[in-house]
Order: sequence, then C-alpha cells, then structure tokens
Amino acid sequence: MSDNKEIKMKNSGERIITDKKVIYLVRTLSRTKRKDYENYVVNAIWNKLNDDSLEIVTQQYIHNPKDERKHYFIDLYFPALKIGIECDEAHHFEEVNIELDKEREASIYDALHETDNKGYIPIHINAAKTYQEVQGQIDGAVKTIEQEKAKINPPKWEIQDAREYYGKRGEITVSDKVGFTTINQVCNILFSADYEEQPGGARNSFFTPCTFVNTEYDGYKAWFPQLAVRDENGEPVAASTAGWKNQLINNGKELIEDKDNGKLLGSKNDFKKRIVFAKYKDPLGDNGYKFVGIFELEKDYKGGERHYHRIEDKCTILRK
Repeated sequence: MSDNKEIKMKNSGERIITDKKVIYLVRTLSRTKRKDYENYVVNAIWNKLNDDSLEIVTQQYIHNPKDERKHYFIDLYFPALKIGIECDEAHHFEEVNIELDKEREASIYDALHETDNKGYIPIHINAAKTYQEVQGQIDGAVKTIEQEKAKINPPKWEIQDAREYYGKRGEITVSDKVGFTTINQVCNILFSADYEEQPGGARNSFFTPCTFVNTEYDGYKAWFPQLAVRDENGEPVAASTAGWKNQLINNGKELIEDKDNGKLLGSKNDFKKRIVFAKYKDPLGDNGYKFVGIFELEKDYKGGERHYHRIEDKCTILRK
C-alpha cells in the first residue's frame, strides 16, 4: 500500500481520510464486495469481534502442498493466530482463475504474500444453513478467535510504511509483508542511496546501486522484475508489452528469466548474484515492490531461459 495513499469521501463536502488503519480496513474488507456470502460472514465476524489489535487479511492466498500450481483463498485470515474463516458455500480450494487482467495482477500480489498451511486452523462457516444456525457458527468462530488470542497474546497490530518498518531493522526477509512504492525508495531505505523518489520509477529495473561498492554486496545487481501471470492452463503469459515472462516458482526458491522473443540482454557478469524485488500491482491498483530473495544463476539453462536459485532469503540493510 502506498505510503501516502488517501481515500476521498463525499458527504456534505469532500473529506480526505489519511488514517492508515482505516484505509487498510476499507480496502481489505472491500475485497469480498462481489461475493455475497463471504462478504456477510466476514463483516459479521469482524464486527462481532470488535478488536482492531488483530490484523485481518481477506482473500488470503495459501499454498496447496499437494500441487505446486494450485492454491486457494481464505475468506478471512488472522496472521498472528494462523486462523482462517472459510465460507463453505464459496467454492473453496479451487485452482486460481486468472482470466482478467485485474485478476492476474491480484494473483501476483497474493502469491507474493502467500502463507503456508503449517499450523493453520480452519474455521468453516456453512452459509447454507438457517439464519440462526449461521449466527451460531459466527458466534462460535468469534469465541475461538478470542480464546486463541488469549493463549498466544500476540503483539498489537500496527500499520507501518516501509521507512518506519525497516528504520530500526538490520535486515529484510522474504517473510516481511511491507513493500516499497518505487525502485528508488527501495535503494534509499535499504541501501542508503540518495535517489530522488518519484512515482513511476526513475531508474532501470536492473542495475548496481551506487552504495554497493566496498560492501558485502559489491558486484551484486539489484533486479526489479515484473512477474508473468498464468493462463487457465497454468502456462506463463507475459506481464507487459515488453514480453517478459519472468516466473517465481517452487515456493519462491527458483526464478526463471524469460522473454517472448528469447533475446535476453546483459553480459556474463550480470548473470551472477541478484538481489530481487518483484514488481506487483495490488488488487486495489497500487504499484509496489517486494523482496523475494537473493538469487544466483544456475550453471545450466535451456531454450534461452535463465534459471536462478535462491541462495538467501534475507538481505542486510546497508547503513551509512
């Protein structure tokens, strides 16, 4: 989510909402607005719980360990508790359908923020029951969430932008959910560069930041690829008119660099170690970049593709 994204609402006049938590909740709860049953269940649980100290995520993307290409969405997910609310009338556990461009963009965003199912606690709500029965299930779900919270006692949920989140940290990891709005912002916050930050990106998507010299990342490249999407048959489709079909596979441990015309540029030195931040557009239209690891070129690759494997799932933050 953008650092300064605002919501404008017209009432008696135009009013601008800037509170980060309000903006996040409005956005995440709106992800179910076209799904009547899920929308009812999600909002009923959220309102009955009445606890803004717990982070919520709607339409959480979760990996299916039985099939690398299959994933499913959880209607309402509590990351700190690993509890998910699943509305059984919502056709869950289906393979991701990415027919429209907007849905393709959403799938990339969700895949970059996916969770595994280790320790996951599902709570099923059968929306086909009577009103009283559905309400009973909702009340039971709320009670379970409250009990798990009391046992775990997780830290209070706070929303921070990238500068706040990484300001006092020594490293960034692939599990961090906080992304970046521009390439230059990545370099400034993580690598102590002094680039001008502006929407649209002022730099190339592949380069050596000026501050890498004489550090542990001397000779590395920073790479900001736009990932390919998959069609209904699971085949990669170029994510832009430039024809790039870069893919992050094997639970994020492998990265394939590919282009429709097969013409991959660069010298051999460029193919070595890359600190990678995948470009995405979230379901509500914001561009962003997420750290997905440090990758190194494999010795062998076929058909013009370059295959990289992840050698680090964290990166040191360079301070001046």
